[in-house]
Amino acid sequence: MTLSGYIPDLVKEDFSALVNKALDNASITKNDITHWCIHPGGKKILEAIEKSMNLNENELHYSYEILSEFGNMSSPTILFVLQRILQEMQNASSKENNNIFGAAFGPGLTMETFIASYD
Repeated sequence: MTLSGYIPDLVKEDFSALVNKALDNASITKNDITHWCIHPGGKKILEAIEKSMNLNENELHYSYEILSEFGNMSSPTILFVLQRILQEMQNASSKENNNIFGAAFGPGLTMETFIASYD
């Protein structure tokens, strides 16, 4: 599977609006998000998301790790990212409130999101 070269540009252009709408619907802000569970469709896509949302590479480290270890496995890839986040949260000594923002991409560059809160 190959992605068109213009996909990162589309993601960069549209991603923040999608995130902001989802955050508004959940009555939370970007600052409330403790973990970013982003489908790692490729390095350029993750870089576009960082720029679009003013995130640093460390905030997407789960996505980069999964991309590095397994590559883009299509739709299931985000589940590997989520599993890594949940394992780290389970092993953490601090049991603070955690908010996970997830986003995945599908055919025709559809984007879907989820927000999960854990205490």
